[in-house]
Amino acid sequence: MRESACVVKAYLDMPWGQLHYRTIAGDRGLPLLIMLHQSPLSSRNYEAVLAHLAGHCRPVALDTPGYGNSSAVPEAWSVADYAKVVWDTADAMGAERAFVFGRATGAVFALEAALSQPQRVQGLVLHGMPVYTDDERADRMRNFAPPFAPAADGAHLTGIWKRILSEYPWIGPELATHFAHDFLSAGSDFARSYRAIWRYDLPKRVAAFAGGTDLPTMLIGGSADRIAFMHARAVALLPQAQAVWLEGATDFVAEQQPTLFAEHLTRFMASHRGSLLTAPAGPRTL
Repeated sequence: MRESACVVKAYLDMPWGQLHYRTIAGDRGLPLLIMLHQSPLSSRNYEAVLAHLAGHCRPVALDTPGYGNSSAVPEAWSVADYAKVVWDTADAMGAERAFVFGRATGAVFALEAALSQPQRVQGLVLHGMPVYTDDERADRMRNFAPPFAPAADGAHLTGIWKRILSEYPWIGPELATHFAHDFLSAGSDFARSYRAIWRYDLPKRVAAFAGGTDLPTMLIGGSADRIAFMHARAVALLPQAQAVWLEGATDFVAEQQPTLFAEHLTRFMASHRGSLLTAPAGPRTL
C-alpha cells in the first residue's frame, strides 16, 4: 500500500451526461482496472481499497450512471447501455484493454462489458454475481424497490433508513449513513439499474457467447454476503472461472477488509497481466 496515495475524484464527459469516478493517479504503464459498484450505492464503496490497489494497476472506480455523482440516464437504459460505459471509460483513459471488476448489479454490467468486447478484457472479476431464475426476475420486477415519494414530514427518510437496516442489520450507523446518502443521491426511483438486470436473461446471454471459456475470470463469494446463495449459481454458469470463497466476508468486504480484498485482486491481475496496449489518441485523465 502506498501510504501517500491520495484518492482523486473527477468527471468524464459522456454523450449522456457526466460520469463521476474515484481513482489514484499512477504509472500509465500499469494496467487499467475499472470498478463497478452495486446499486443503489456509489464508488465510495471502493475508496478504502484504492490505495491498496495502486502500484499494481490504475484503479478507476465509477459511479454507475444515475448513482453517486454521475448524471441520471433514461429508464429505457439496458444492461448493454450500462456495460458500454466501461469501454467508453477505457477509451477516455487511453487504454485499449482493461481489467473489469463488478459487484452485484455492477457484476452483471461488468460481465456484459466483457462479453460485448472480449478482445479488450485482460481479466474479469465478479464479486457477488447475481444469477436470478426467471421466476425471481419476474417477482423482483413486480415487488422489489418501488419508487418512494418524498414526504413533507420526512417519513421517506425513515423509510430508507429502515430499508437499509432490514437488509443489513449488522451494518452500524456510520456505514448506514453513507448508504442513506447514496440512496438519496439516486433519487426517488433508485431501482432503474435493477430493472435493467431483471429484464436481462443472463444465462441465455452467456450460453450464446461461444468465447466465454476464453475470458480469464474470477468469482468472489462471501459467507456473510446477502446473496451468498447465488455464488454456487455463478460457479455453475461460469465453470471456467476461478472461484474464491471468503469466510465471514460480507457484501462490503472491499471497505471492511481492504487488504484481504486487494490481495485477491492483485494476485489475479498479476496472473493475467499480459501487455497493455495503447488506444488511439484521445482525452487522457490519468
